[in-house]
Amino acid sequence: MIRWQHLLKKLSTDDPVLQEKLSLWQAHPHKTPLALIQGFSFISANQATLGYFETEYDAFVNATPYDFSPRIQSSGRNSVEYAREMILEAIAGNNVEFNWLHLSQLGNELPTRVNLYRCYLQQQPVVLVEFQALNRRNQMREIITDGFAHIPKEILSTTLEESAEAVYITDSDDQILAVNKAMCRICGYSAEQLISKTPEFLELKSHHLGAETECQTALKQRGFWQGETWKKRSDSSNFPAWQSSRKIITEDGAHYNVNIFSDISTKKLLETQLTTRAMYDTLTGLPNRFHLKQILNTALEKLKTDPLALGALMFLDLNGFKNINDSFGHSMGDRVLQLVAARLEAGCIEKADIARMGGDEFTLVLQDCSCKDEIQLFAEQILSLFESPFEIEGQKFFLGTSIGIALFPTHSDKAGQLISLADTAMYCAKKSLPHLVFYDKAMSQAAELKLQLINSLRHAHSLKQFTLAYQAIVDLHTNQTIAAEALLRWQKSPTEYYDAADFVPLLEETGLIVSIGQWVLEQACVQAAQWRAHNQADFRISVNVSPLQLEHLDFIDQVINALDMANLPAEALILEITESALLRQPEQARLTLNRIKALGVSIAIDDFGTGLSSLSRLGTLPIDSVKIDAEFALRLNEVSGQKLCNAIVQLAQALDIHFVAEGIETQQQRDIMTDMGQGFAQGFLFGYPSSVDNFTQTFLTEKRLA
Repeated sequence: MIRWQHLLKKLSTDDPVLQEKLSLWQAHPHKTPLALIQGFSFISANQATLGYFETEYDAFVNATPYDFSPRIQSSGRNSVEYAREMILEAIAGNNVEFNWLHLSQLGNELPTRVNLYRCYLQQQPVVLVEFQALNRRNQMREIITDGFAHIPKEILSTTLEESAEAVYITDSDDQILAVNKAMCRICGYSAEQLISKTPEFLELKSHHLGAETECQTALKQRGFWQGETWKKRSDSSNFPAWQSSRKIITEDGAHYNVNIFSDISTKKLLETQLTTRAMYDTLTGLPNRFHLKQILNTALEKLKTDPLALGALMFLDLNGFKNINDSFGHSMGDRVLQLVAARLEAGCIEKADIARMGGDEFTLVLQDCSCKDEIQLFAEQILSLFESPFEIEGQKFFLGTSIGIALFPTHSDKAGQLISLADTAMYCAKKSLPHLVFYDKAMSQAAELKLQLINSLRHAHSLKQFTLAYQAIVDLHTNQTIAAEALLRWQKSPTEYYDAADFVPLLEETGLIVSIGQWVLEQACVQAAQWRAHNQADFRISVNVSPLQLEHLDFIDQVINALDMANLPAEALILEITESALLRQPEQARLTLNRIKALGVSIAIDDFGTGLSSLSRLGTLPIDSVKIDAEFALRLNEVSGQKLCNAIVQLAQALDIHFVAEGIETQQQRDIMTDMGQGFAQGFLFGYPSSVDNFTQTFLTEKRLA
């Protein structure tokens, strides 16, 4: 807490009254709960404040006042909006004083009197906050006769059993004969004010004057009653109570009513808080998925009275958010999500109902729209909200968003289906610029086909539907086949055949690529060992590795086990890594590649030139070769295409690594690449991917070992 004392001494003000307070607080820095706000976040606090909020320094600093508050204040105002308004007023130079309901970190309610003062810290305006607990005053009153001495012992016994709650006893004329201390404390009256009166003035009437209450009727009919009721205090405030009443007749025939009740305000508040937690997202304060469905149902219900009305559900997903979580941690990611929520609220809270679905997904509900063009224009405004970066602690984060839109009742009049349709449109929006798509039926058909393929893929391995095809890698100068690339194929049925590009992205999306990739690695190593034993002793095998495989904790062990199982030397194996794998978790990728290299396994960068990552990292990674993407081969008939390929070749030569030109289909393309330098190539000119038998017959039959 040295930091607090240091900051407190640096504070300055031009207000003489505040200066006196500052001098007192500087002399006793931890006596009064104090904190400093810069912007809208706490930057420091003293020990008294930390104790008041039942929190630690690290948890308090960088939080906001509304992080320690319910979403809605007792006045009905939104805590975020209200707090920001008060802070801005204080920064403007006004001393601000108001009542506020805080919540401690342990969830305890803290009714507080808050004072805000503008000060200066190194010539920068800050807000000094003073917290004063608002505790209900307990006043000692003169003990007077309360009537209990005249009550029979059996009545006193019943009263004593319930003495922790408010108790009052009435006679047959409904006049109060006795009250306990809890009754006085809860209602705010003295015993003298209550005795000999009827309890009617304590009840919040919901019945006609003179009419019997439910309790009075039940006492006459059954002799007992219990239920929820509303009471009035002496200050005219109301509170909910749970009351039990029983009629008792003594031996001498006297009638008494024993009434016991408790204040259930706290219980009711807890119920409200639990409801709020069930309806609102705790991180951003926005309505959650459950609440969104209620909002949609209400909007859809309104359509029944106005069938020509048009509404829209927008489903937003943040582009690039995963990189923030991976690079800066989930804590920073949470703070970015809060900024996104605040920006959405500021930009469209008057036009749309905003909700957070979870993760980095948000939704907007628009009602009473005139036409589709109006919705399109609003969606474009939402996209523009993400043109400016989000800034935290000097760090700028650039995020975009993809928006899928479903119209109601055009596309559906059911909340659950609308969410699903907007979600489907959002996934389509992620694949196309400007990342804004309205739903149409073709999307559902594509989604259904995708789901069917995924379901079939889950069983493809156990049904032995996966096979490997092999494509030759050739030395450009000697024309010798030096290696083969193992390519995964899916023979779903005798008439249904899929290339890798058609289903491997689905394997990666579902995570199945980890287990299937391990099977490919093992099968390829076994086949390479057989070719080395029977056909070409120095033959090598190249296997593609998914980013998910590279990130898997057991990947190195999987490589070692595959080599051991096939009895294949490590130098016979080449692992092909895409540039995207280096972007996801660059430090982890570098460490994994170094461990692979230490085994003796070669590493190739696949599809080189289509991304930007490896150009800056190529010299620091243990790379043996780059595979020039097939798109460059298509441009070899152009001067610009030749220059690009030549630049990549020269880069490889400068780093003393090999190059493999992919997609070579003509002799002209081969000649051009051969003239560029010593390297390798693969493509249809040398042969199509083929089965083991065909590959052996075509490329290796004349090289059998003696």
